[in-house]
Amino acid sequence: MRNLTTLLLDFNFIHLNNTALNVDVDPSPFKPLCNLTFLDLSNNNIANIRGSVLEGLVNLKVLKLQHNNLARLWKSANPGGPVLFLKGAPNLVTLQMDSNGLDEIPEGALRGLSSLWELSLATNLLNNLRYSVFDDLKSLRVLRLQKNLITSVNPEVFKTPMSNLSLLVMDKNPFDCTCESILWFVTWLNNTNTTFVPDLGDQYICNTPLAYYNHSIMDFETLSCKDMTPFQALYILTSTTVMAVIVTALLVRFQGWRIQFYWNILISRTLGFSDANIDEGRHFEYDAYIIHAEEDSRWVERMMVPLENENCRFYLEDRDAVPGVALLESIIDNMRRSRKILFVVTERLLKDPWCRRFKAHQALHQVIEASRDSVVLVFLQDVHDYKLSRSLYLRRGMLRRCCIVEWHGGHKERVAAFHQKLLIALGMTNRLME
Repeated sequence: MRNLTTLLLDFNFIHLNNTALNVDVDPSPFKPLCNLTFLDLSNNNIANIRGSVLEGLVNLKVLKLQHNNLARLWKSANPGGPVLFLKGAPNLVTLQMDSNGLDEIPEGALRGLSSLWELSLATNLLNNLRYSVFDDLKSLRVLRLQKNLITSVNPEVFKTPMSNLSLLVMDKNPFDCTCESILWFVTWLNNTNTTFVPDLGDQYICNTPLAYYNHSIMDFETLSCKDMTPFQALYILTSTTVMAVIVTALLVRFQGWRIQFYWNILISRTLGFSDANIDEGRHFEYDAYIIHAEEDSRWVERMMVPLENENCRFYLEDRDAVPGVALLESIIDNMRRSRKILFVVTERLLKDPWCRRFKAHQALHQVIEASRDSVVLVFLQDVHDYKLSRSLYLRRGMLRRCCIVEWHGGHKERVAAFHQKLLIALGMTNRLME
C-alpha cells in the first residue's frame, strides 16, 4: 500500500472504539502511505482526530473532511488546546471541511498551507474570524464560505486570501451593512474584475441595520462612509479640545493659586532672582515680622511677646517702628530683615485694608523674589481658605504643615503646646522644598 495515491473512505460510520478504522490512534493509520495524494474521509461523523493524523503525508494534495463533527477540535476551550491536525500536510491544494459545525478557526490552523488553491468551509457556524487566520493562503483561488454566520468582511482578515481569487462564494450570510463591517468588502466587489462571485445580486443580503434589512449588500451606500471620515477626525479633535478646556478650567478654578504661586517662583529662579541659599546662611535681625489686626494687639502681647524670653525676637510695628521713617519703607525694610513673616489670622485681619493692599503683597513678594518659604500662619479663628485667598492671596496648601499653627484657647497646657508648635514653625528652614 506504500504506492497508494487515492483512498476513498467516504460514507462510512467510523466507530472510534470498536473498529479497526480509527483516526484517533498513534501512530496514524495513514503514516505508511507517504505517496498518498487524495484522501476522502467525508460523511463519517468523525469527532476525534489526533494532531499527528496526517504526519508524513507530504504528497497529500486533496483532503475531504466535509460532513463530520470536528467543531470541538478547533475550539479554544478544547482540553489541551485546539488540535492543529493540518500541519502534517503542508502541500495541500484542496481542503474541504463543509458541515462540521465549526464556529471558530484557531490561530495557526491553516499555517504553512502556502500551496492551498481551494478552501471550502461552507455550512458551518463561523462568525468572528481572527485577523491572521488566512495570512499564509497566498495561492488561494477558490474560497467557499456560504451559509455561515459571517456579519463583517474586514481587510485585516480577508485581504490576503481575496487578493488572487478566481471564485468567491459567500452568499447566505447575515451581513451587517455598516461602514465598519462591509465598506471594504463592497468596495472590493465593485472594483474587482478578476473574481467571479455568483448570485451577488440576490443572495448577498443585509441582515442589519434595519435601514438595509433584506436589501442586497450592493445597495449599501459607500459614499456615506467616506463623508464620515473628516467628521470623525473633527469629532475626535473637538472632543479632545473640549476635554482639555474643561480640565484646564477645573485646574484654574481649584488649583489656580497653586499654579500661579509656583509659576512665579519658577520665573524668579529662571531669571536669576533667587538668593535662597544666601538667605539661608545670612543673619536676620528679627525671627519674625508679625502682621496682625489692631484689635488683636492684646493677644499678641500676651501670647507672642513672652516668647522673646526664649531667644526669639519679633518685629512689632506699633512697638519697633522708628520715628521719622516712612511707613512703607519701614515695612519693606523690616520684612527683609526678618527671617519669617507671621500672620495672626482672624476675620478682623482679613478686613484690614492696609494689610490686604500692601502687607500681604509685600510678604508674597519676599517669598517669590527670594525663593523663601518664610510665611507662618497663626489661626486664632477658623477662616476658610476661600476667604484667606481672596484677602491675603494665601492658602494653607501653599505652606508646610508645620508652618500652620492653630490657637485652641488659653489653658496652660494648650499655651505650652501652642508655643512649642510656634517655635518649631519659626525654626524651620526658609529654603523652598524642591
